[in-house]
Amino acid sequence: MKKYFGTDGVRGIVNEELTAELAFKIGRAASHVLISHNHKFKEILIARDTRISGEMIESALTSGLLSMGLNVTLCGVMPTPTLAWLTRREETVGFMVSASHNPWQHNGIKIFSNGYKLPDSIEEEIEESLDKVSYGHSVGRIVNHDMISEYIEWIVKRYADLRGETLAFDLANGAAISTVPVVAREIGIKSFIFNDKPDGMNINEKCGALYLDFMKEAILTTSARYGIVNDGDADRCMIVSRDGRIIDGDDIMVLNALSMKDEGRLNGDTVIGTIMTNLSIEEFLSKNGIKFLRTPVGDRYVLEKMLETDSRLGGEQSGHVIFLDLESTGDGLVTALETFRASKKLNVDPAQFVSKIGRYHQILQNIDVRDKLSVMEDEKVKDFMDRVKKEKNVRVVLRPSGTEPLIRIMVEGKDEKRVEEIMKEAKEIIEEVKDSGAIHKN
Repeated sequence: MKKYFGTDGVRGIVNEELTAELAFKIGRAASHVLISHNHKFKEILIARDTRISGEMIESALTSGLLSMGLNVTLCGVMPTPTLAWLTRREETVGFMVSASHNPWQHNGIKIFSNGYKLPDSIEEEIEESLDKVSYGHSVGRIVNHDMISEYIEWIVKRYADLRGETLAFDLANGAAISTVPVVAREIGIKSFIFNDKPDGMNINEKCGALYLDFMKEAILTTSARYGIVNDGDADRCMIVSRDGRIIDGDDIMVLNALSMKDEGRLNGDTVIGTIMTNLSIEEFLSKNGIKFLRTPVGDRYVLEKMLETDSRLGGEQSGHVIFLDLESTGDGLVTALETFRASKKLNVDPAQFVSKIGRYHQILQNIDVRDKLSVMEDEKVKDFMDRVKKEKNVRVVLRPSGTEPLIRIMVEGKDEKRVEEIMKEAKEIIEEVKDSGAIHKN
């Protein structure tokens, strides 16, 4: 089992779980492992979001890589999907220093090779090599040159027909500051930009994809039709209408699935989602001749299933949507522009369209838990899950967070009252188990 790498790279509180020393070791060990697997590099790319700790982690990673004889290009502040796009285009490896939607005290390291995150097996090798790798026989150098302009040029060219749109953007004081304003200006989108002044500690603070109330209010101060909301590293997109309707990742997948099917882009007429995707989405797609497949939560699992089934569209309710014919990871900016392109092609208003899909009643709750594995293995928890699985028209998902010390609960069903009852029981059992300190076994 991996100690440092979770479902989305290494992540933790800076100077406690994620230290400069660990970042140095990751850079050095990753160099050793990737070279041993014959990865080809022109030069390693490193990008970061706007956290105050980003420069420290970037410097430590850089030192580890240079000590192994590899050259490094420092990309500066840049969205995760932009880095992924560049590693694919340049056929190289990139390190993203970001903790995505987490608060500023956290940071993380994601590694991409030719556009894709590293497989679990490679991450395990890197962990095993952290304290075993000797220094290289040569020393690398830092190279600085513009890496972002070609990405921006590609997006502007693809979405030129959105000229004249009026949109508001919440950049979460994060990495999107380096792309969204330029792209909007170059396309000719009349834009209202919010939360674009990072100070190192205000990333995701009462803004961004986990705090949509900000955009619900901010959009009313503008003439924008819709508000686009990113998270800290700009790989997610949530959309808010002027009347406060939330268009989430589920909705975005449906709208784009219909458009892509019309264009012949929806390979196999299949969409990939997760166990969290509302059942109404699966039913709506089925009625339109589109198959829906589920994976565990996490964009890496969605991507794995997309590659396995040769699908072109997949994503998560959280707004992380992958258009595999365009990019190898979720991209909040591309997701937004692709969605408005799709609505234009289908001649529909996004909010009016998604209001017709409907939703099963769904409740999401997080519970702080130190020992996630022990709670999930507790017999009381297992007995509860076995019992509720037998109920008709109810779906319960209980899972440990891959990035935070949380147990996440999702209860979904047609009967709102029964959904609330089951959620109440689930919370009580987990609170009892985690507080008792005892593990109940048969």
